Amino acid sequence: MSIIALFNLAKEYFVRRQYEATFKHLDNHSLRDIGFHREDGRIRPLSGNADDQVDTLETVKAPPSRLPLDG
Repeated sequence: MSIIALFNLAKEYFVRRQYEATFKHLDNHSLRDIGFHREDGRIRPLSGNADDQVDTLETVKAPPSRLPLDG
C-alpha cells in the first residue's frame, strides 16, 4: 500500500469521526432530513438506488409555467 493511500485512509477516518461527533446529538428523524442515518451506533450517509434518485428528481422539477422569470 502506498503512502498516499495510507494518508487517504487516515483522512477518511478523521472526517468520519468529525461528522459522527457533530451529528451525535441529533435524533434519527433529523439525521434522515440531512441525508444520514444511525446504524449500529454509527452515523452513516443514506445510500439509495438509482430508482429512488430518479423519483426524487421528478418530484422536485416544476413545470415551465411555474418557474420564475429572469429579469
